[in-house]
Amino acid sequence: MRRATRKTVSLLIGVAAPMALMAPAADAQARPAWVAYHGLTAAQSVERVRQLRDQGFRPITVNVSDGERYAAVWVKGGSPANWGLWQGMSAETFQQRFDQGLREGAQPVSVSATGPADSPVFTAIFEKRSGRFVAKSDLTPDQFGAANQQAAGQGLALTSVDVYGTPDDLRYVGVWTANRGGAWSCTYGRTREQHEAAFYAKRKQGFRPVKVAVGPDGTYTAVWRKGGDKTWAHYIDMTSSSYQKRFDDLKDKGLFPVQVNAENGRYAGIWE
Repeated sequence: MRRATRKTVSLLIGVAAPMALMAPAADAQARPAWVAYHGLTAAQSVERVRQLRDQGFRPITVNVSDGERYAAVWVKGGSPANWGLWQGMSAETFQQRFDQGLREGAQPVSVSATGPADSPVFTAIFEKRSGRFVAKSDLTPDQFGAANQQAAGQGLALTSVDVYGTPDDLRYVGVWTANRGGAWSCTYGRTREQHEAAFYAKRKQGFRPVKVAVGPDGTYTAVWRKGGDKTWAHYIDMTSSSYQKRFDDLKDKGLFPVQVNAENGRYAGIWE
């Protein structure tokens, strides 16, 4: 099995649906220091990465979309020797970085791509860690569905996902790692209305969204997890300005984005 990777997370912005906000968690006062940005050019992103690295931050989610605009969330702590962030990669360059990561004992933890299947642009975070994982990219919807079933059968769970390509030629990239969090499921290719319906249905079953991705055709892909006592919120279909408002409002409530995704100027995110 070829263990390759390609796209995942996106930009910060706000206004939309659906949203759930649970009772405040016990650890709400113990949040790490964090920084988030979105809509940066390639050059701006490189400069920001250098600044945050030197200040002792590490990235937890990254995204590229809309003609190579970058977004990411960083938290305080961790040695720069244990992680790396690369951007502006072609498919070939990404494969080379992936292979090098394997030799160094590093795994992709957040991957994102944008652009058509024959000329995508990738960005990814790699971390030095042990444990089983599988990473695949350039998957058609049917292949992505089959990969989820196969991974679940092997005791793995989808921990990074993104959608790129064009509206009539969608491609998926995913990373599956050892499942340490119990029951999970994935929905993909859902319209806004279908995603909302899944959101409320899953919630009744005790699931919550932990990953979300916006496709070039405006559909949504989401990973759902059973249980958990964290405070959390989820929004989709946000413009840049509405995301920023949502971002500011939730920051005042003590929540920060743990996964954000965008395509064609529409944003989705999950806060904890």
